[in-house]
Amino acid sequence: MLLTTIALSMVFAPQQDPAPGIDRELARDRAARLSNVGYELAFELDRGIDLVQGKATVRFELNDVAKPLAIDFDGEQISEVTCNGTALDPAECRVNGHLVLPVEALREGSNQLTATFASAVAATGTPLTRYHDAADDEDYFYTLVVPADAHRLFPCFDQPDLKATFGLYLSMPAGWRAVANGPAISEGEAHGRFISAFRCAQPLPTYLFAFAAGPFARVDRPTPNSRIFVRPSKVDDVEITRLLDMHQDSVRWLETYFDREYPFDKLDIVLLPGFPYGGMEHAGAIFYREAALVFDHAPTESELIRRSTLIYHEVSHQWFGNLVTMEWFDDLWLKEGFATFMGFTLLDVLEPGKNSWLRFHQRVKPQAYSVDGTLGTTPIYQQLRNLADAKSAYGAIVYNKAPAVLRELHARLGAEVFRKGVQIFLARHAFGNARWQDLAAAFDEASGSSSEHWSSRWILAPGMPRVRADWTTDEAGVVTRFDLTQQSVQGDTGHWPLELEVMTIAADGTRASRSVRLEDERISIDDLVGETAPACVLLNPKDVAYGLFVLDGRSSAWLCEHAAEIDDPLLRATAMSALFHTVREAELDPRRFATTAIGLLRAEQDPATHAWLLGSLGTTIGRYLPEREQHDWRAEVGDVLTTQLTTGSPRLALQAFRYLASTNGQDEASLELVRDVIAGERTFEGLELGRQDRFLAAAALLAHGNSAALAAERERFASEDCGKEIYLAEAAAADAATKKRYFESYDQLGEPPEQWMQDSLPYFHWPGQSGLTLQYLAPALQRVEWVKKHRRIFFMPAWIDAFVNGHSSVEALEIVRRFL
Repeated sequence: MLLTTIALSMVFAPQQDPAPGIDRELARDRAARLSNVGYELAFELDRGIDLVQGKATVRFELNDVAKPLAIDFDGEQISEVTCNGTALDPAECRVNGHLVLPVEALREGSNQLTATFASAVAATGTPLTRYHDAADDEDYFYTLVVPADAHRLFPCFDQPDLKATFGLYLSMPAGWRAVANGPAISEGEAHGRFISAFRCAQPLPTYLFAFAAGPFARVDRPTPNSRIFVRPSKVDDVEITRLLDMHQDSVRWLETYFDREYPFDKLDIVLLPGFPYGGMEHAGAIFYREAALVFDHAPTESELIRRSTLIYHEVSHQWFGNLVTMEWFDDLWLKEGFATFMGFTLLDVLEPGKNSWLRFHQRVKPQAYSVDGTLGTTPIYQQLRNLADAKSAYGAIVYNKAPAVLRELHARLGAEVFRKGVQIFLARHAFGNARWQDLAAAFDEASGSSSEHWSSRWILAPGMPRVRADWTTDEAGVVTRFDLTQQSVQGDTGHWPLELEVMTIAADGTRASRSVRLEDERISIDDLVGETAPACVLLNPKDVAYGLFVLDGRSSAWLCEHAAEIDDPLLRATAMSALFHTVREAELDPRRFATTAIGLLRAEQDPATHAWLLGSLGTTIGRYLPEREQHDWRAEVGDVLTTQLTTGSPRLALQAFRYLASTNGQDEASLELVRDVIAGERTFEGLELGRQDRFLAAAALLAHGNSAALAAERERFASEDCGKEIYLAEAAAADAATKKRYFESYDQLGEPPEQWMQDSLPYFHWPGQSGLTLQYLAPALQRVEWVKKHRRIFFMPAWIDAFVNGHSSVEALEIVRRFL
């Protein structure tokens, strides 16, 4: 005992204490010392618990016993800790969210740690979530430990480059079912409890460990190793065959593309209420937000595209992320960027009628530009000192810019060379870890050329180029000079390697294109000199390259008049995006853009493009036009949508109604239409409201003082689990007491579920209520660090976006400036 005490006193000398979180140097040290890690975990689940009791056995090989070893644990309680048969005092071992194992307890070669522990369980803020279904009075449990929350649930080496095998044993109430990464190796009842044992033999990083348990319905079909787990009340709403087919079809195609079989034993689909993300790619058991895949209404085209790309994204992760895992979370883009790019590639192959790359342009790139066009942007590769900061890496740069850059690389290398490089990468690092340099090396090997310059700008440098056509003509209308220029949006002196298509459009609509390589600040296109001046120059018309492509004045004017005449949907979309970017650059009057967009909206029948036009109009009217003009512009948009509803555009009906309720809710005519629809006094072809949309309509009315509609919807759905819809709708109430109550609720760690809070933020900032919410802007900004620490990865950007974008006044700008 004296020797142990001396050893522990040496371990806990201040200079040896491991820092909170998972420090990079700690991780590197452990990766060099450890191998062959395996976990045997047991959890005791029951209804209503606030703590989950567990036992862990951790096995590992150790090649260096000259110094102590830290294993991570930041749960609530830990007891009965033994290392290689030596009992350790948990209170003395615990340091900053770690257990420090003394030298005397370690041995070279095989080691075994055992521990009994307890970890917190709640509706939000804990790695094991408990969701209570109020309608059937049942609890559902599920884990979510990305990026580094596994050690808040059980003792582990919580870093991505220490992959491990997992055994899992769950004890739960009779009648429950469970699902985990690996297949069940035994199931049965004992002493009135149901016991399930699982085994995942393929090595996984801790952030992919997962299980879910509760009174699930399980839907099986002859397809081997693939099942759907869902609440019994939702079974009839699940498109069982369609969902299973989408998963299996994407697996088969990716197996061929990657030249590598699906790497795990099964692929289950778990639909979870209250899940904070659209999906999480857990190996062998993908967890989805129930509402992302299950609809209680005829879904819009945009909802179906979102569902498809979400599924294809998560399935692609089984290779990019799960088979080959990034070494550290600074390379997060290696999995997320590829999963998004492959998701749209799968949409293109498996659902060719969905216009995949048009959807990529409309859904993926705008979010990247909104961040990458600011001074606060970051490189795709984001260095992290500690995994406690990994949440900051999640966002549009990783999820949106990275796949856009990969699409440019795909075009630059060619489809077959790109595919060969990916195959080399996956084969070389299968069931291991890799860095971005390893991917670059694989592409270099496949192409026979160096990607160093490309990587240095697109992966390692922040920001993006602003690209323009700079040209002059003589009095006869002949081009005398034609240059392309690029400058960093952020103002630095670097230049990006760009392979760019330049399209010229004549006055009669005739188009001509040429490819240009732009490596420096300026390049001349001499073959255009001496030609009749084009009516319009459009850069990057097929949306392959990445950058801010700004129109010159002549081209902007022509497109404002003639955009509706462009017959190609992708070309018309890139033209409208170029106009929108030119507005954002303050080089085009937003009124001209709004007039053009409304004109297109009148005739547009493609639902996804219609939705994009509505989104760009919402931004233009709400943020770029004076407040005194906004009402009239919204009324004009409302007239267009009402006409489309009345004259029968069933594919557009639901999204038109949603826009009228949420964005146009201050327009009296729009509000009257919403009131009539929810009361059943007006009907439109194709407009069938599900529960969420009925509560959205009630929120719009509540925001204007009409609480009767919300009361009616509560009564209508009294027998269903509609707590989330009620919570969201009530946030729209236009009174100070409600806003205060909601802002205070955002500080709560136990209730309500985090997804509810995140989704309520737009309701809290309902249009026209900025006077009520301005007082919360400064406190919300001051809470950013707290939010990062206590909320999940996507909550913080949603928090900042909601509170900053909820305002456009001079006072709000000053608050943000003071905070910065």
